[in-house]
Amino acid sequence: MGLLKVIRKLFLYLIFGAGSLVIGLVILPLERLLIHPVERFRRAGRVTITYSHRLFVFLTSILGLLRIDHSKLDVSDLEGKIVAPNHPSLLDVVILFSLIPGANCIVRGGLVKSVVGFIVRALYIPNDGDFEELKRRCCKSLESGDTLIIFPEGTRTRSDGVISLKRGTAHIALSSGADIVPVHIAGNDKRGLRKRDRIWWLNEDGYYSYRIFSDERVLHMDLYRNGSERENAIRLTGDLESILRERI
Repeated sequence: MGLLKVIRKLFLYLIFGAGSLVIGLVILPLERLLIHPVERFRRAGRVTITYSHRLFVFLTSILGLLRIDHSKLDVSDLEGKIVAPNHPSLLDVVILFSLIPGANCIVRGGLVKSVVGFIVRALYIPNDGDFEELKRRCCKSLESGDTLIIFPEGTRTRSDGVISLKRGTAHIALSSGADIVPVHIAGNDKRGLRKRDRIWWLNEDGYYSYRIFSDERVLHMDLYRNGSERENAIRLTGDLESILRERI
């Protein structure tokens, strides 16, 4: 049974990779040709990503490798807000994209250099080293009403589970004035999906369970206006880190 689930997991990696190429090289370029102006294409393209990720999550669940409880994730009022989750596993982005329709996101700059890089740059915000440009694009996205997903750790959580946030999310929130909605990603052991894990590893359960829920302690930027931007960013980052460290 363990070997069969490893084979299923490797098969899903293959499906995800092949699906990404089809979407990135065929479907989204076709949408770009047919949908104008570019802002309409961006929104349509992100919706396409949402439904493709929902299909992948459904397939992963059908094959017995994934169980998700998102009953306490409130997606009804996220327009113009920053969703700030912890980042324990490789599937976090996929799951959140499947649950939050048409969300925008900061993506690794390396993806822009991939074969589908031109589509990534068109739909999302690449972190390619220029923080001021990154911040400008984030503010523009939030002002237009997008839901912007930012992982404040900057990368996946260390295997020991210790959460340590960078200040970039706080600076973006302070510049845009957008509220931060902390989101908890919990569940069972994510062995095989953590940073530097082997792709064929599985946890002892043989499946991955996720509990994803919004925190009621939304961080409002009007509470972080006393002091310099650096001081406010330090305080805001500390408050967000305290929230995300709870109930994990």
